[in-house]
Amino acid sequence: MRVSRHSLIFGLSYALDIMGQNNLCHSKSTAYLSAMIAQAMGFSRSEIIELFYAALLHDIGISDEHIKKDEYAVEMGRHCNRGYTILKKLPISPNIPYMVRLHHETWIGSGPFKKSGDEIPLAAELIGMTSMFDDVFGKVRTFDHAAFLRAKEWAVFHQRTFRGELITALKRLLEEEHYLLNYFNHETKYLLNFPLEEGEDIFYGMEEIEQFAYCFADLIDQRSSFTFNHSVGLSRLARAAAIYLGYDEHTQNTMLIAGLLHDIGKLCVSPDILHKNGPLSPSERFEMNKHTYYTRKVLEQISGFEEIVDIAANHHERLDGVGYPYHLPAEKLGELERVMAICDVYQALTEDRPYRKGMPPDQAWRIINEMAERRHLDADLVKKLIAQE
Repeated sequence: MRVSRHSLIFGLSYALDIMGQNNLCHSKSTAYLSAMIAQAMGFSRSEIIELFYAALLHDIGISDEHIKKDEYAVEMGRHCNRGYTILKKLPISPNIPYMVRLHHETWIGSGPFKKSGDEIPLAAELIGMTSMFDDVFGKVRTFDHAAFLRAKEWAVFHQRTFRGELITALKRLLEEEHYLLNYFNHETKYLLNFPLEEGEDIFYGMEEIEQFAYCFADLIDQRSSFTFNHSVGLSRLARAAAIYLGYDEHTQNTMLIAGLLHDIGKLCVSPDILHKNGPLSPSERFEMNKHTYYTRKVLEQISGFEEIVDIAANHHERLDGVGYPYHLPAEKLGELERVMAICDVYQALTEDRPYRKGMPPDQAWRIINEMAERRHLDADLVKKLIAQE
């Protein structure tokens, strides 16, 4: 497996945006504006690329908790430190975690760490400025003259918050209509991108891809104590199943990555639903069931993940067509997708939850056998995997 660095980071940034829900292009919009301003300011190409990736990932440490006004600095500091810690584990430039840690600092020292002036890297302050701008204008549905004037007023209002050269560059950008037309065009906003010259991108192998996958699996599982370590547990189970069934090393690793990322769409589900200690209502179940759809949408954006998409996203499809979200019949479900579905049920049944202990394996397999008898799961594969026990 070989995946473009650009495609991987750009695609996974969508997962961070759906976690925010209110502004589904925040990471991309922040990255776009940051790169355009940096280009106008004369940043080198390598500096712009680092900045672009840092902006795409700047909210990776964000939590689900609503920030109270009197706790703003504490929560923002925690968010920045968590992002720094996560990104330090990834195969990226060490400048990127540092930018993310300091992106809420301002020239006047109003950020969570109270750094000011030249203590703040220019790139980090630029990300903070464009992120703040997008918090205000990212939800504007119509770009008209009134919106244009409000954007210019925003720049004037914040001319002391951020260093002068950044505000000056932003004002120049606002005067060039095509930048704002790109930014406010919601039909094409998902395509906002800073183009890389052909051949300049870096490609990741399996080891680096696993590092990213483990990182996002941790983000998914940390959102709910109900599913703590679910993705990591499932990934190991799926890989073990592939080994037992005689698949080659490439397929084993594919199952591992698919298992780590199979629930990435849960980032779009409300924490209130994820944390609910009890049965979900029909409306809550409807919202929960969206997660496999979003898993597919995130992974489809990553060039090189084509063989992972179906395995990861179809884990709630059933052979009799009663699964979700596509209600696929048996003939549309490959063996690896069927294996993943079995492993997902087994992992869910045997892991501890806050309201119950995990089931012993024999009890879990009884339930899985019943599901196979109803043609929810593949009976032949269930028999093979039970024998593995």
